[in-house]
Amino acid sequence: MRLLVVYRGLPWPISEGYHLRILHIFRRLAQRHEIHLLALNHEDEQRAKLGGVESQGIFKSITMRDVPARNVVGRLRTNLGIAPVSAFHAEYPGFRQALQEEVRVMKAALELDAAYVFDPWADLWFSDAALEIPTLLDVCDCRTMFYERRLERGALGFKERLRTKQLLHRFNRYETFTLERYPMSTVVSPLDRDCLQRLKPGCRVELIPNGVDLEMFQPVEGVEEEPGNLIVFGNMDFLPNYDAAIHFATDILPIVRKTHPHVTFTVVGTNPLPEVQALAEIQGVEVTGRVEDLKPWIQRATMLVAPMRFGAGIKNKVLEAMAVEKPVVTNSTGVEAMHSEVRDLLCLADHPTDFAKAVCVLLDDEAKRKQLGKQGREVMARLHSWDKAAEAYELLFQELAASS
Repeated sequence: MRLLVVYRGLPWPISEGYHLRILHIFRRLAQRHEIHLLALNHEDEQRAKLGGVESQGIFKSITMRDVPARNVVGRLRTNLGIAPVSAFHAEYPGFRQALQEEVRVMKAALELDAAYVFDPWADLWFSDAALEIPTLLDVCDCRTMFYERRLERGALGFKERLRTKQLLHRFNRYETFTLERYPMSTVVSPLDRDCLQRLKPGCRVELIPNGVDLEMFQPVEGVEEEPGNLIVFGNMDFLPNYDAAIHFATDILPIVRKTHPHVTFTVVGTNPLPEVQALAEIQGVEVTGRVEDLKPWIQRATMLVAPMRFGAGIKNKVLEAMAVEKPVVTNSTGVEAMHSEVRDLLCLADHPTDFAKAVCVLLDDEAKRKQLGKQGREVMARLHSWDKAAEAYELLFQELAASS
């Protein structure tokens, strides 16, 4: 098959959650099929990533198209919540029609069989082009559910609550529109699937969980575990991640230190916000920012602590820590979408006091930590394989190609 991947920008670096899903799945499909990338560039710096993507050898061709500057009137309508889908399209007048014509030409020139589109904005820009070629929509994480949870669980001020309600309204309409436009969609968890099917009853949503690269994420030789070191990692300008880091450092760590005063806490991840950087002022707390190689930092830690109060989908950090044979303390928000065998290996607690207690129990039981680590890697190998995810997508693309 000849497949077109449509993405907002370029999927690089691989360390970012959405990028790794694209790169891992299509690296495997590229061994049997011809893959082309259409990158819709919304920022000038995207072009600097081209070399990194080309070096992966995944895409037979890479076509880059710049998204035009936003129309002021359309942007105003979007912010006011007036007909979100048409307002969004009005922000970029003529762009989706031009994209449709370009895809018509690309389909003929490259003899494309099917397409894959990812990202809420790319979905909407590509919606007319999807009439030219059978297209699979990868929602991955349901944004509607994300903002519903933000309203339910966040202690929001008046302005922030108003803004979140606006975003919920917007993405509710966006996702409903795309579910109507694309013949099939995929998500990473049953919760995301249920939310989408609530938005559009009868829509087809397939469940394909994220995987973990077991060759990349494995125990690191020569790196000693640092007694009492706890870690959280992820992009630290992404709400679920930076909220978890701040929540642990300010609400949970002080409780842990009442009985384990020498515990340290390391926050690893790109683009730490000022409030995340400020955590380094707490004794024993380290904020690294971006690191070249995440694995030694995971190896050094005794466990991953992930008190995730927001978000949807499957938390890659949990999969990656388990693959490095590290135990995980998290809460119900972090594991609702996990397979039962994975959940059984996680230490779960929702209240700060209970969370701290779970951390302390593991700190005092090295044998338990090692047991959970070994079992965790075994379960990752069985249930979260990128090879299986790629095979599932391959079957869907074959179905789409046959439908054309």
